[in-house]
Amino acid sequence: MLHPPHGECKVYWCDQACFAVLQGSFNREGVLVMTAAIQQAWRDAGQPGHWAHVMDLHLWQGGTQSGFAASHDLLVWATSHGAHAILRIHTARFLARVTENQGVFNGIEVPVVTLNTREQAWEWLSANGFECDPRKLLETVTNGPAA
Repeated sequence: MLHPPHGECKVYWCDQACFAVLQGSFNREGVLVMTAAIQQAWRDAGQPGHWAHVMDLHLWQGGTQSGFAASHDLLVWATSHGAHAILRIHTARFLARVTENQGVFNGIEVPVVTLNTREQAWEWLSANGFECDPRKLLETVTNGPAA
């Protein structure tokens, strides 16, 4: 029996970066909904071959064991479809360690960077050759994704 999805995710594409803003606690079904949204955003962006996967985890509250396994599958998909870096924006180091302990990043062969603020993410993206104009992202977040 399938469980209803738990957790909410909004996905925004900005040049060479995919921003996933997570809220709540995720089960497997919630991660599968997020995965579908990220995959659709990637297709809508023209299936780029070089991009960064950025997770804003300020409002994330954790997940189930099967949710963490599905998150690993998402990252495997992302890195096999052009994600050359994974950034996670956490304010709580405890939740960052929980994710690591659940094996979400096992076998991921791109940089996985943990940052504390969105501003640090902009700086890291810029310093590492990923284009993303924060003004463009802010406009998308404010007005909604382009139809």
